[in-house]
Amino acid sequence: MSTVLPAIPHPATLWRSLCYWLWALFLILLVAAVPDFIVDSWFFDSLGKSEIFWTNLRMQALLFVVGALSAGLFTTVPLRRSARSPLLRTASVHVGSWIGLFAGWLLSGHYQEFLLLLHGGDFGRTDPVFHHDIGFYVFTLPAWRTILIGVTGLAILGGASAVVGRYDQIKVRETDLVEPSLWRKVGRLSSMSLVTCVVLFGLTQAVRTYLARYGLLVANNEASGVRSGAEFLDLEGFFSTLNFITVSAMVEVGLVAVVGGILVHLSRRGGTRGTPRWPWRVGFALLGVELLFFVSLVVRDHVFVSPNEPNIQLPYIQRHMDATLAGYRLDEVRTIPWLPPATGHTAQTILSSATVQNAPILPGWVSHLESPPDIQHFERVQAAGSTMIYGPMLQIFAQEQQLRPYYKFLSVDGVRYRVDGEKRMYVSAVRELPSRAFVGPQEWLRYWGSAALMYTHGLGLVMSPANQIDAEGSPLYEVQDIPPKATHSAFAVEPRIYFGESLKDDYVLTNVRGLQEFDHATRQSRTEFVYPQDAVDGIPVNSIFRRVIFALYTKDLTAFLFSRFIDHDRTRVHIHRTPLRRAGRIAPFLFLDSNPYAFIAGKRIEWMVNGLTTTDQYPYAFREVLGDKADERAVEKIQERTVNYAEDAVKVTVDAFGGNVHFYRIADDPIVATWARIYPQLFETQPMPTPVAEQLTYPLQWFHLQFDDIYKRYHQRDPIEFYNVEDLWDDADEVVGSIGRGFTEFGTTDQMTFSYEGFNLLLDPADLPEGSNPEAGGEPQFAMLMPFTADGTRNLRSLVVAFQDPGRYGELLNLRIPQGVFVPGPEQADAMIDEDSQVNQQITLWVRHGSEVVRGHTLLLPVAGDILYVEPLWIVSLQNQLPQIKLFSVVYRGRTTMATSLQEAIRLLDIPEREEGEAYQLPWFRAEAEVGPTRRTPQEAPQP
Repeated sequence: MSTVLPAIPHPATLWRSLCYWLWALFLILLVAAVPDFIVDSWFFDSLGKSEIFWTNLRMQALLFVVGALSAGLFTTVPLRRSARSPLLRTASVHVGSWIGLFAGWLLSGHYQEFLLLLHGGDFGRTDPVFHHDIGFYVFTLPAWRTILIGVTGLAILGGASAVVGRYDQIKVRETDLVEPSLWRKVGRLSSMSLVTCVVLFGLTQAVRTYLARYGLLVANNEASGVRSGAEFLDLEGFFSTLNFITVSAMVEVGLVAVVGGILVHLSRRGGTRGTPRWPWRVGFALLGVELLFFVSLVVRDHVFVSPNEPNIQLPYIQRHMDATLAGYRLDEVRTIPWLPPATGHTAQTILSSATVQNAPILPGWVSHLESPPDIQHFERVQAAGSTMIYGPMLQIFAQEQQLRPYYKFLSVDGVRYRVDGEKRMYVSAVRELPSRAFVGPQEWLRYWGSAALMYTHGLGLVMSPANQIDAEGSPLYEVQDIPPKATHSAFAVEPRIYFGESLKDDYVLTNVRGLQEFDHATRQSRTEFVYPQDAVDGIPVNSIFRRVIFALYTKDLTAFLFSRFIDHDRTRVHIHRTPLRRAGRIAPFLFLDSNPYAFIAGKRIEWMVNGLTTTDQYPYAFREVLGDKADERAVEKIQERTVNYAEDAVKVTVDAFGGNVHFYRIADDPIVATWARIYPQLFETQPMPTPVAEQLTYPLQWFHLQFDDIYKRYHQRDPIEFYNVEDLWDDADEVVGSIGRGFTEFGTTDQMTFSYEGFNLLLDPADLPEGSNPEAGGEPQFAMLMPFTADGTRNLRSLVVAFQDPGRYGELLNLRIPQGVFVPGPEQADAMIDEDSQVNQQITLWVRHGSEVVRGHTLLLPVAGDILYVEPLWIVSLQNQLPQIKLFSVVYRGRTTMATSLQEAIRLLDIPEREEGEAYQLPWFRAEAEVGPTRRTPQEAPQP
């Protein structure tokens, strides 16, 4: 009995199956993309920005067609011209189509580069080497580099197709060939199509090499002192990098001619006579010239350049310094020498300072460790079960004002308002209703009807004065409770939050049939809300077609296809519900600061998103990464960008109720001006409303990049000083956060020392050093402050101030302590607080009674040209997880005082030093269960 072995399928059979499944895959991908595409067009149309969508689409379609046709033709034509096998000729069409579709998709992703190429303008500044306008490097070069990469890919595709087709032709024609020699193989595989593609590839590479000369302007030369940009060796003398690039491009052109000639000769002779010797000699001679030039360049660097640094590099170091300061908008920082007065001020003078009276003792921010945490903080994270370093206001709001399990506070922000003619600073947080994507399958979000139709919005915000607490050390409330109650009519607003930070990857439907939205619970039942029928917010679901598209888009097929709640006359869908995603979907070219904040304007709650225009092609400017991986405040992360130029150019507002988005230009920046030409509909033509302008804040991540990454080195304006890094700064450190249960000693450890973050406050210009304020008098200015210490030490070296109020927005000051003058920094002030033995005993007592002690943010307050440090001390009882401020520490001119109120701690500065062993009159410790969360007389900010 014979056994029949399975036979290998014929290639044609395998090809038919492969072809079928690949086309099926392409069809599935196309169908999957259609709903996203259509819904995207509806989204732009719902916001009145459809022209942006169609502008992008036209450019993407053009690039797709060009890429698909080019790649398809370069793949198909050489195969069909040379191949003899019917199967291969047929397959060439399919393979060319697949490669073309993929290439078109890749090229269409570069649509922003080509929009900038067509609409780019001038910067009005030129580079110091080639004297091109900066716009040439930002708007023109990136697109041309993409074109050259695309042509290189086409040449490779065409050459590969020509070789495959020629091989098939030879195989069909001569099946009994003996093993040929190498040259015979090359000669028989050569064709005019291959020669054309090889020449195209070589010439393209030569052009790319030549364009590398412009890459010298952003090259990394940190080892030579010119940290970025062309240096002496790159430009000066015959044996320079610039000339080497030119020689390399010429050598590549020569090699193209040699290789092309050899291939033509071999194709004509069939490889039977080999090749003449002279092309090889010419080719090796060209390579020898290039190698000799390179060796000479290396020798010149080691013999003539390196031994003569830094003097030989000084002009190039100066170019680099100037360009970096300009690229990071630091060339207009005003440096003011700051020498504290010879004698100190009285407590009455300090108390009369508007800066001290408005001291933000309640923090308007939450600080987290980066993830994963550094090894020195790992034990702390394990003990706390969280990466949060400091966030007492978030804890307080969650305990006292969340009120229902389905609400959540995500972040805390500092805002300011003018109330009764007086500017005041507040701590604010939004009461959101998180989506399924954020909190998971909670009971009230388990079903589609609940998550998409009933639980649709959060309710209001909570707000407390930043400079006031009650007698128990807890915040007072300007806006609180459900429904929200405001103490002033200026804060009475539409409270419903349909768009917020926690609504990632979620959608809701409004104006459905036979069901009303849940608004808020009452003592007896609940109230319901009906979305205004005349509102045009959201995307209407007014046809069966739209129901089908949304079913595919959301993957909730049965809900959209069969639900009777959807009314074609009224129902609308709301998508992209986070401020970052909403703004980023419309303007992806912007870098968005990942900490949007909510404020009240025009009786509505608005979200503010800071947008920056960026590039990494600014000549001679140093490249850094924009975006802080330790910033855990944002639910939705923004991808980091490498930049060497940026501008705080755009402010975006998102209506928390309706989702309307407004883009405002606030800077005359060439990049944002170009995008305004591309998208005439994008930016508002009307001036920014006053309530919005009064809430502008300087982007924290941009501030961090400017000063913590760049200015700490580039404040050195002398090239020799910069080269030797004589005055490097570091961001100041402070002791902040939980001391923790189980710590029996009060002191600084590696687990508790963290980098200082920029913080906001109302700053009285009269408290700044002389020469800081161009205007005499004036009201307090909303400003962001960040101190710096000398690298390797802890004494204060500089205080950077960024003003944020209209009229002075973006003004930057560097209050610099002269070298050789000792002024204690924040960590040294913390150390002085640690040394107070009496307070140490009180804290030890608190810890032993089961309370967690939390050291607050150390406020550095300028006061009449002097420096005052203020640190609140919080405790959290085991019986009641509610932080309360119990002590204030004040450090002034080397002296430390502490009291239960800030006013009293400052007044103690006028009392002579305590005798050894004399204790402060501090309140006896009472457990939180005994104290209770009652509200008593407020402790306001210090008054004159």
